[in-house]
Amino acid sequence: MDFKKLLGSFHKTRILFSWQRIWAIIVVAFVLFAVLFTGLVAYAASFSEKVLPGIHVGSIPIGGLTRAEVQDILQNMNDKLTQEGMRFQVMTPEENFDFVLYPVIVSDSGDSIDLIKIEVEKEVDRLMVHRKGGDMFTRAFSAMRSRITPEYLQVQNIYENKGQILASLQNSLEKYEKPPIDAKPIIHSLVPFDYEIQKSQPGLVFHYNDILGQVRSNWSQLQSASIELSVESTEPRVKESDIEPIEQKLQKIFDGGALDLVYIDPQTELQRKWNVSTQKIRSWIEVQKNADGAFVFGVNRDAFEQYLKDAVEPFVTVEPRNARFEVGEDGKVKAFETSRPGVGVDVEKTWQLVNEVLSQRMWHDEGVAKVVTIATIVKEPSIKTGEVNDLGITELLGVGVSDYSRSPANRIHNIKNGVTKLSGIILEPGQEFSAIEFTQPYTLEGGYLPEKVIKGDEIKAEIGGGLCQIGTTLFRMAMNSGMQITERRNHSLAVFHYNDPVNGLPGTDATIYDPAPDFKFKNDTDHHVLIQTYMDTATEELRFELWGTSDGRKGSYTHPVVHAWIPYGEPQIIETEKLEPGQEECQSPFRGARASFTYTRVMPGSEEPEETVFESYYRPLPQICLKGIDPNAPKEGEEAGETPELVPDQPAEQVATVEE
Repeated sequence: MDFKKLLGSFHKTRILFSWQRIWAIIVVAFVLFAVLFTGLVAYAASFSEKVLPGIHVGSIPIGGLTRAEVQDILQNMNDKLTQEGMRFQVMTPEENFDFVLYPVIVSDSGDSIDLIKIEVEKEVDRLMVHRKGGDMFTRAFSAMRSRITPEYLQVQNIYENKGQILASLQNSLEKYEKPPIDAKPIIHSLVPFDYEIQKSQPGLVFHYNDILGQVRSNWSQLQSASIELSVESTEPRVKESDIEPIEQKLQKIFDGGALDLVYIDPQTELQRKWNVSTQKIRSWIEVQKNADGAFVFGVNRDAFEQYLKDAVEPFVTVEPRNARFEVGEDGKVKAFETSRPGVGVDVEKTWQLVNEVLSQRMWHDEGVAKVVTIATIVKEPSIKTGEVNDLGITELLGVGVSDYSRSPANRIHNIKNGVTKLSGIILEPGQEFSAIEFTQPYTLEGGYLPEKVIKGDEIKAEIGGGLCQIGTTLFRMAMNSGMQITERRNHSLAVFHYNDPVNGLPGTDATIYDPAPDFKFKNDTDHHVLIQTYMDTATEELRFELWGTSDGRKGSYTHPVVHAWIPYGEPQIIETEKLEPGQEECQSPFRGARASFTYTRVMPGSEEPEETVFESYYRPLPQICLKGIDPNAPKEGEEAGETPELVPDQPAEQVATVEE
């Protein structure tokens, strides 16, 4: 037997067997990897329309839920947080108490404004795509990791009306604050010169800086806000020791005599002059720090600004006027106005000039200035006369209609004032229209009247109620004209004034309230457009028209559909000492609703329509009544003469205010 051949054959067989085993392992490994990878991809794909597993919002698990389920959870939590309100524990040297600030303020006519709320749609959009980016392998890995390691997220899309929250807090706490008192000169007489230095005193104030952050933090974790507030001692800015080095120079300011403010009209070149007497200067004097950090006598800015507003601005201020024309239904120009630059008082610069002149009197006996020229700001019109001849405003692009019937007198007045301000406005190509910009200021001087709103335990007058009728009509006009809607928010409540004019359901409204929310649309055509407004007192209907040059676009919207009605619940009573005992003032209840409609634009040169779905949520609101009580009467369960146990006050703000 040839052992060498046998041994060689054995080695060859062994090598062949080894390679077969290696290839078998490779194939098995590849199959296992393919199965595992396919499983991971399939697992990740199963969450394409769901939130990834292991995801929480706050402490609430939402992993594996569909869009509709997540939306219901967030909406229910938003409603729960709204009903519970923001609770504040207040500690003062005199007493400790609680009060609740509710995140919605409602007017007597149903107009409302949110202080804070979760922007549910935006938040749902964010959660549905959380950690789903990247390639197929990355998404598969993310899905598996989420399964193993839970993730706790916070709500990011929260709307806050910071100014209104702070204003409501300050209104509730103002009687417990004591601002610090600065040392200042009190001048009793100029001839003979007699004065005294008012002593400084520390104050007690609440610090509001961190409150908004705490409220948002609680809401972002879907927790009711419960915040402690305490007063803190605040030192005055000016003390007696600061005045001592300059006290002897006080009289020199008045030795310089009166001061003249002068203004020359740039168009007529006529001069106006206001003589500011030493008696008036006396009422302005305060102690300030100059640019070098030294204490000097100067002019109180607030007092001086009020003087300018009352005495000077009515004779100086001229609003810029755009070139404009009105178009009749036949498409022809029927009126024409030339452009005019506007002029306004530069309050800051004028105050600085006067402040410097009077401060300089402390150091100089002669050559002191006695005349100050009022600084002004020139405001150019956006559309000048030479530009209107070829604007091509000849066609009716779209119409918006709304019903203001059964409105109280002041509301009708405010709507009429807003209609007047809007009529004839020309928008340039690419210009964004703002309803607030063109209807403000919301003051008595701006032509608006007050309307009652419920705030906490009293009913107050708010200026400009009813202007959401303007925002709603503009919204419908802009959509029927095919314009680009850049900002729109629905009302908090389903108010009948804003129901769709065709099917009478809520959903096609737009609210405005200075400074936000606003209604805005963009003139995304290549031509100027003109807004024409009509108020039919016979039919109690608003009709807004947009005129311009058609580029072939078409705009329309479906009538709204209500997906669910939400009952408003049992009436609520808030006891207050601000009404006569037994007197009641109530606001109507409102059913809640979830509604939607579709806005469609067909742009020139395109057969594919652009569709935008506007979804609106209107919260339910029970009837809220304020009932006057006798502050001296024993409370329930309390005998006369007893000291009652300290209990939380009634909510400081049951629901919210005005829409606008």
